[in-house]
Amino acid sequence: MRWIAILYDQVSCSLAATSGIHRGTDALKIFMAGADVTMLCSVLMRHGIDRIKTLEEQMSAWMREHEYESVEQLRGSLSHKSCPDPSAFERAQYMRAVGVHKPA
Repeated sequence: MRWIAILYDQVSCSLAATSGIHRGTDALKIFMAGADVTMLCSVLMRHGIDRIKTLEEQMSAWMREHEYESVEQLRGSLSHKSCPDPSAFERAQYMRAVGVHKPA
């Protein structure tokens, strides 16, 4: 999700998330970072094709609650481009990367 948020509106290609999407809110976060699509293979393999209806319902409920009319309206709203202080966004991402990759 971090790299999608950084690359959104910086590259001339579609962005897709390939893991970590298990709930409707997971998909919404990915779209808010700037993705064009989410991959649902693992959740569908685990729960079956009917899970798509559940995800759609979860997304629709959240969007109604937060007054969004479409995924396109929210796409990229949490991206690097939409951040009021892009350098703070970059520092936060750097600190997270450093924290995750500390030597043992």
